[in-house]
Amino acid sequence: MGVKASRGKLMASNRIDADFSEETVGLALETFLSLLSFPRFRMSIEPFSRGKERWLGTDARMRHEIEGFAPFYMQFKRPSAYPDYSRSKIIRDRKSLISHDAASPRALFFGLRDKRNNQPDYQHNVLFRWRQRLVNYSGSDAAYICPLFLERAAYRFHVHLAGIRRWGKFWLQHPWDAGDVLINAGGNRIAFERIPVLAEHVSIPPHALVTSSKHRYSFSEEGHDLCFHSPEELPDGARRFGDWLGDLSQAALTEKSLIYTESAGQILTELLTMDDEIFPYPVEPTKKEDGITQWLNFGEHMSKTYAIEQFAFVVWKDEPPFPF
Repeated sequence: MGVKASRGKLMASNRIDADFSEETVGLALETFLSLLSFPRFRMSIEPFSRGKERWLGTDARMRHEIEGFAPFYMQFKRPSAYPDYSRSKIIRDRKSLISHDAASPRALFFGLRDKRNNQPDYQHNVLFRWRQRLVNYSGSDAAYICPLFLERAAYRFHVHLAGIRRWGKFWLQHPWDAGDVLINAGGNRIAFERIPVLAEHVSIPPHALVTSSKHRYSFSEEGHDLCFHSPEELPDGARRFGDWLGDLSQAALTEKSLIYTESAGQILTELLTMDDEIFPYPVEPTKKEDGITQWLNFGEHMSKTYAIEQFAFVVWKDEPPFPF
């Protein structure tokens, strides 16, 4: 009995948890993304919910300056890890499904959220169902976003590095504006993958419905070799966060995913009711509210109920308002 207890304690000690929370991940990325501005395209990236009143609440007129927006959705995760010598199921699955080296030197992973009393479905299923509608309707997307490191100091390093790279152009009006650097020659995609702090995160789309929260996504420290621990290998699922954002920016710049203010309310209603299946949203959009307000209310619901954050590439009628 003593040997079993000792062995169990040893196995438990192999797990390494990140020394930061999911809220830290969300705050770091929200702060970074909302400081980016692309004046050449009259575009900025905004947290897009009624609860995020940093830029809309102080001046309601600003919503009338929006020409269109392209929403996207993120559920922030914090990683844990097992070293390759661990006897955990995650390590065993990866070695069996992919290769013996698939867990070397360690494998990162995160679990799904359990369902709370006020939730009609699992957060994972809500993210999956909404993603299916977005991809089929507008070319937008929704994904889990998780860092590829376990230490809070890594955030400080990468954000600091991104800031240092702008010091050489300190005279610019928008010190964090990356437009000249990140817009490619074709002018239809923003190369977010070239920003170090974004390159050090992985994006993972929810790939299937679940009947419990007892599942985990695992991946390498490079963000490759994705597994869903049913178990199942998902070779094409995980991507670097910067690559994912770059493709979203292309859809916005080419207007594939852009929603114009005049039809915003109608599009939200269609998304909520498409495929003969009502999306679990307790508030029916009303024509008394303008389309932007309806989307902001929906974003607040997704954030408060499921911790799914609604962001958007916002195209302004004039240059993006800065500073806010």
